[in-house]
Amino acid sequence: MSGMEPQGRGRAERLGPLVITVLFSLPLWADPVAQALGYDVFYLADPKLQAVYATLVQLLGGWPLYARAVRGAAARRFGAAGLPVLASSLLYAGGLVAAVRNVPAILWFLAAGVALIVGHAVEIRGRRAVSEMRR
Repeated sequence: MSGMEPQGRGRAERLGPLVITVLFSLPLWADPVAQALGYDVFYLADPKLQAVYATLVQLLGGWPLYARAVRGAAARRFGAAGLPVLASSLLYAGGLVAAVRNVPAILWFLAAGVALIVGHAVEIRGRRAVSEMRR
């Protein structure tokens, strides 16, 4: 039984950042989904409030990817975490500029969150493939 614990714990450690990113992204999805369904909710109409939620997504959900990307850059490697971190950072910065100008920035922040979610998914898939190759 103890042989299975590290594998289960490793899976939880890999899925944790993905789940956190998705959960913190949900408030950003509320307005676009409601509008697509024909409702006028405007839950996050204020761009500054959008920026607060997007910052939570970037810091809490994206932290593991940022840490791996920085370690990879220090080792002069552009790993699987590098591209999603770069894309997410650029989109987040574009959203911040829009929020400062008081322009709706929800699409910028949603795209940044999606880039992080894709980065986590690619990383999980890559680690699974590497572990299967080692067997």
